[in-house]
Amino acid sequence: MNSKVIFSRKIDDMPPNTIVLAGDWAPGVRKVEQLGFESQLIFNLEGPVLEGDFSKYLATHKAGPSLRCFELPINKHKGIAILANNHFMDFGATGLEASCQKIRSDGWLGIGAGKSKLEAESPVILQLNNTRIGFLARCETQFGIASNHRAGVAAFDATIYEQIKKLKVEADFVIASVHAAAEMLPWPSPKRQRTWRSLIDAGADIVHGHHAHVPQGWEKYNEGLILYGLGNFCVDPEKWHWHPQGLWSFAPQLSFINGKIEMQPKTTLIDDLGVTIRVRDSDQTEQKQHLEYLKKCNQPLANSFLLEGIWQEASIRMYHEFYSRWLGFRNSFPKNAISSLRHSLGCIKRAVPRQQSSVSNPLQSRYLLWYHLFACDSHNDAISTALGVLSGELEDCRTEKTARIVDEMLVSK
Repeated sequence: MNSKVIFSRKIDDMPPNTIVLAGDWAPGVRKVEQLGFESQLIFNLEGPVLEGDFSKYLATHKAGPSLRCFELPINKHKGIAILANNHFMDFGATGLEASCQKIRSDGWLGIGAGKSKLEAESPVILQLNNTRIGFLARCETQFGIASNHRAGVAAFDATIYEQIKKLKVEADFVIASVHAAAEMLPWPSPKRQRTWRSLIDAGADIVHGHHAHVPQGWEKYNEGLILYGLGNFCVDPEKWHWHPQGLWSFAPQLSFINGKIEMQPKTTLIDDLGVTIRVRDSDQTEQKQHLEYLKKCNQPLANSFLLEGIWQEASIRMYHEFYSRWLGFRNSFPKNAISSLRHSLGCIKRAVPRQQSSVSNPLQSRYLLWYHLFACDSHNDAISTALGVLSGELEDCRTEKTARIVDEMLVSK
């Protein structure tokens, strides 16, 4: 197995054997108040943490703007920052090195990125009292993927299965944290569901999903737990106030007792206090609303035909709205309920200033966009699904019901 770090906490430092899984941390330039979690926190760090003189950092050339954060969460109990995502390398190896130094100095542990593929893929074990929890982090192929001789983030590929099996021998529980989803959609694709279930079949106990920026559903599968997407854990409220699901997050508390996992399905809410941002537990009324939403997300997960129809409906709408144009295909499809999706994909990214990129060749930018659409599984899945249904190659599973569900749960601005 790759090199591994053992990260331990004393018994009196926290409640025994509990962690909180959270979604995307991307407050941008905003100051965030101290968190109140009484357990160790595992969250996705959406972009490097860059302090001091920002002019020394050069943004990488990619499709879309670059993100950075000014600070890490402040919480009584530190935990793990997941670095395997499509923004952590937005300021290259220099940004990675500065971020990793900050993560270490603040008492966190970062996983999923490194100076090489080997380092980026290295799992860690978090020891809570007498329980050993193995973590590994991967990202679907986008920008900043590590190679044997290049710094970057760990790509989701077939090597994860062998890594899960090996980690299972050394840990009591294994958590696979994966940054992958079709942004703004409340559901995984059927392909994504099958893949995440296969991680459980390989030996993972929990799949910790993030990237959609809205909460997605969760399910128990065999003896495992799959959290498809937890939503925005902490973002700039000014950029997300328009979306009813953009300022709260699923943040389950997990307990590991007698070889079993117990989940408390908590949710958190982001408050804009003007000078600062506060992330707090949802009150009883808010949590009831959030859990009702999650129940709607969960229902298609148990009905493969319904999930296929919903995914086809959403994919075709996305194809007509922007994929066909991005690919240079003809597009005369009228505006519809998903007309703001493309705008939504960039909302979180506008929370930080855009730095001048190292390359500005228009043709190269077009190649980068096309690479992004074909290399990223979520984009590829949506495009191929849409074309498959429109061409008649795939069975059309769309119904009036799937259209109503998509109309109701995809929010336009």
